[in-house]
Amino acid sequence: MKNPVAYYAVIALGVVALVIGGYLLATATVAAPHHWSSIGAIAVGAVLVVGGVVGMFVMKPTRAAK
Repeated sequence: MKNPVAYYAVIALGVVALVIGGYLLATATVAAPHHWSSIGAIAVGAVLVVGGVVGMFVMKPTRAAK
């Protein structure tokens, strides 16, 4: 992907997943535990944020590649 907007979108989705995971973790009760879904959302969010940031640093602009 050479479009940096795609990496910004991946980072934004990762941040949203982290927020959802934090919310699920904070609102978990004994009657409605969200253990696996909150951990999953946090893990997916972390992977998306790291992937987006790494992709932005690894990506070379089109003009510099020539």
